[in-house]
Amino acid sequence: MRFFIILNIILYPLIILSQKNLDNNWILGRFKLPGEDTLDRYGGTLVNFYNQVASYNRINIIVDMDANTSISDSSGQLLFYSDGCAILNRNHQVMLNGQGINEGGLAYLQECLQNTFGYSTHQGIMILPFPGHANRYWLLHLRKPDPLVRGYIEDFLYSEIDMTGDAGLGAATEKNQLIFHDTFCDMLTAVRHGNGRDWWLVLPRYAKGEYFVFLLSPQGVGTPSVQQVGKPIMEDGWGVQATFSPDGAKYANNTRSGGLQIFDFDRCTGRLSNPTLIDFPGDTVFACGVAVASNSRYLYASTTGKLYQFDLYASRDIEESRQLVGVYDYFENPLPATFYQMMLAPDKKIYMTCTNGTKYWHIIHFPDKPGLACGLEQHFELPTVHEFSPPNFPHFRLFDAQGSPCDTLGIDGPPPPKDTTASPLPCVGDIRLYPNPASGYTWVEMPYCQGGTVSVYDIAGRWLEDIKLEAEEVGTYLDVSEYVPGLYILRIHASDGTVKARALAVCR
Repeated sequence: MRFFIILNIILYPLIILSQKNLDNNWILGRFKLPGEDTLDRYGGTLVNFYNQVASYNRINIIVDMDANTSISDSSGQLLFYSDGCAILNRNHQVMLNGQGINEGGLAYLQECLQNTFGYSTHQGIMILPFPGHANRYWLLHLRKPDPLVRGYIEDFLYSEIDMTGDAGLGAATEKNQLIFHDTFCDMLTAVRHGNGRDWWLVLPRYAKGEYFVFLLSPQGVGTPSVQQVGKPIMEDGWGVQATFSPDGAKYANNTRSGGLQIFDFDRCTGRLSNPTLIDFPGDTVFACGVAVASNSRYLYASTTGKLYQFDLYASRDIEESRQLVGVYDYFENPLPATFYQMMLAPDKKIYMTCTNGTKYWHIIHFPDKPGLACGLEQHFELPTVHEFSPPNFPHFRLFDAQGSPCDTLGIDGPPPPKDTTASPLPCVGDIRLYPNPASGYTWVEMPYCQGGTVSVYDIAGRWLEDIKLEAEEVGTYLDVSEYVPGLYILRIHASDGTVKARALAVCR
């Protein structure tokens, strides 16, 4: 027994620290139904963030990713995922005993059995490692009652997955186990406890200014605390989103009628406090989302047609820091690609879905930068049609709250990254300009180059200006609003000596 205790103290922190790659694979897409149009629109898209660089690959899936969550192993290889109706293994087949998730009621009958459109909770599902239990995971999910249309959510459930089952493909050992029965909003999110091991689970109570806060520990989920704080949320289903900041110090949600709410959060006690309420007067809001940059400073809120940035470090008033950083450009193909939910990715970019099933999403390339320097790119094309929601993840790269009263398990976060500026890595891959043509601003992205200089020349070869990129920067913001319409050449001098050129068209 003594040996086991010592071994557990040594190995458990290693298990925790290996969790930083658990969000490396995102499954998007929609199963092609008989009679629908060409094959190139439908199917699955696997977005993989190996080495913190996004790659997009078409895959065959047998579900619709409306509800959306997935999990990878410590090396970043896909383990399993779910659309709220079933659990799929890494081979994109139903896991052993993985059918019948959220079974019961008209919602499951219509969405999972009759129409196969995927379970329509847009933030009602999440996968977490089961604390203290190697190779076991909890699928947390919200089950909708009857009637299907616009009914609030009543059941908070879990299903358990053992990855040693079925020769390593995984097996569901428990399904649809009730955690709590009440009235919830479709905004399930989580943050790691300050001890570096357990998880806080947060769910707003429908139509009341109250929040359920549950603790997931090695013993399972306990009785929640019910906290009365903030403004009541009247929305039950789609069109809303909640998130934590990557440092776990802030919790925020954005709803159609209630606006944006930002709270302080204590990772030791699980307490929400100090609500900031922000409305969007004049905006037409059918759906909205919220995300926070990797530096935990800049919060982004979408309101269907607009994207706002807020500074969580604002010395006086967060609302006064509001900046409009994006306006929907009316792109349709065939449906409007308006703004919806967002998720921070391992590459530190924020990816935003659309309110309609399209082949596109939007990318905030530099969310750690203030104002328009955040670099919103609209309607980035995906290999296949995607439904509505990004996968629902916590911030797996957050560990213990060092120096806090609850930091008692000896679990320490990883050391800071090594300084690589002395020996820059080779500059590989393409330089990207967007938009191109441009009329006001364009972004020069050098994602594989650690700093450098961008030199701008007109078509006659006359030098116009240089822009310096620091080693930690992967792109720069170029103002072309004063340029004469025409063709320009950008020469990019990377830090490793590589020189590349790109043509940029300026128009009015």
